[in-house]
Amino acid sequence: MPKALVVDDSKAVRMILGKTLRDLGFEVREAANGREALDVIEIEKTAVSLVLADWNMPELNGMELL
Repeated sequence: MPKALVVDDSKAVRMILGKTLRDLGFEVREAANGREALDVIEIEKTAVSLVLADWNMPELNGMELL
């Protein structure tokens, strides 16, 4: 099953995108900012097929994450 990572400081947005991605067959991981996303990627140790990242987040924004 392909993995997707949803990175957004809005929990509601993460929930909506996560549900849609699960319906499309993705295994979904979530992070509230770029730093958390890097931690998730490190823990997973496997490729993430898709990253949906908010542009404007605290700590580490979407562009800095990419």
